Amino acid sequence: MARTLLALLVPEAEPIVGSFRDQYDPSARRGLGAHITLIYPFIDSELLTQGVLQRVRDTVADLPAPMFRLASVDTFPSVVWLAPEPAKPIVQIANALERAFPDHPKGGGAFPDYVPHLSVARQLKDKAAVINELQARLAAHGPIYGWCESMALLVSDNRRWRQMAEYPFLH
Repeated sequence: MARTLLALLVPEAEPIVGSFRDQYDPSARRGLGAHITLIYPFIDSELLTQGVLQRVRDTVADLPAPMFRLASVDTFPSVVWLAPEPAKPIVQIANALERAFPDHPKGGGAFPDYVPHLSVARQLKDKAAVINELQARLAAHGPIYGWCESMALLVSDNRRWRQMAEYPFLH
C-alpha cells in the first residue's frame, strides 16, 4: 500500500530552502517539494474511493485560499522549519479536514497541537549552522510570500512522491 499526504505546496520557497531540503530532508530527495503538511499519513492509496476523493474536494472547495509569509525560522527537537504567518488560515484548513476525516488527524496525531510549518532540515548534527545560514538567506531575500490556490494529494511508493490530485480552494 502506498502512503498519501494532504499538503499545501509552496514552490516559492524552493530558491531559499531547496538546497537545505535536498541535503537534509529525505522526502526532498524522493521528489517532495517544499510544502506544509496538513494530514500525514492520510488514507492508503488503495483505499481512496471516489467517495473519499469527493469528500476531500467538497471540504476544500468551501475554504478560502491561504495567503501567508515565511519569515521566521523555528525548530522542533529534530527539525528546522519556517513558520507561516498568519498560521490561522492553515490551521482552519487542517481542522476542516480533520472534521471530515476524524480517523486521520492533522499532523498525523503524533503531537498534541498541530503547528503549521515548512520543514527545511531533519536530524541535523549542526543545527545552529543551518539555522544561521537559513536566517541569513531570509534576511538577504526577504520573506517568502505564499498563496496556495489549491491543496495537493500526494502519494509515495516509498521511492518517489508524486501528485495524485489537486483540490482548488474557494476564490
